[in-house]
Amino acid sequence: MKKNSIEIKIYKTIFVVLLIALVVVIGLIIYKYGSNQINEKQSQEIVEAFSNIDFSKIDEESGEVEANLEFHGYKVIGIVKIPKINIEYPILEIGDIDPQNAKLPMKKSIIKYWGEKVNDYGNLSIAGHNNKDGTMFGKTKKLEIGDIVELTDLTGKTIQYSIYDIFVTDPNDVSILLPKDEEVREVTLITCTNGNKERLILKAKEI
Repeated sequence: MKKNSIEIKIYKTIFVVLLIALVVVIGLIIYKYGSNQINEKQSQEIVEAFSNIDFSKIDEESGEVEANLEFHGYKVIGIVKIPKINIEYPILEIGDIDPQNAKLPMKKSIIKYWGEKVNDYGNLSIAGHNNKDGTMFGKTKKLEIGDIVELTDLTGKTIQYSIYDIFVTDPNDVSILLPKDEEVREVTLITCTNGNKERLILKAKEI
């Protein structure tokens, strides 16, 4: 009887520990996805604010508007829209942050990973998280050759790009940053895959 009583106590303890662990995991999941939805709402407010910019007031020196629009402390330099998967996000300039350590701004929106200004000639590489709930670049795996990516810059111009290549590569593959043609506008979409061990790359060029 004594042995059975000890076993019952052990089982109860294990059950309680597992129950607490389950509650913690569920709480973390709710917090994460709840935070994602709050961030989604905030990012859409920024997209709307961007669309309301008076693009007639162009700075003569830079050729762009002085919007001074920021999202969580990072400058908004454009908007990326992908109609097929129904996403639209601000593109953030991360400044002097090493792109390899850009996890914080990437939790908020799409970032400029490499390149010059939005819609400049050459290759602009932008990166976003592959969120399981489909936010950010979580649905880019559904895209196909010929699908459209739209970029709007600080002059108010929107240019459409057609996807011409999709592949998976190593995180250290810097060749993805190189333009195919310096005189052609290109955009490269970067997101993680395979447990962050590889990168899903989608390359598009101006139509």
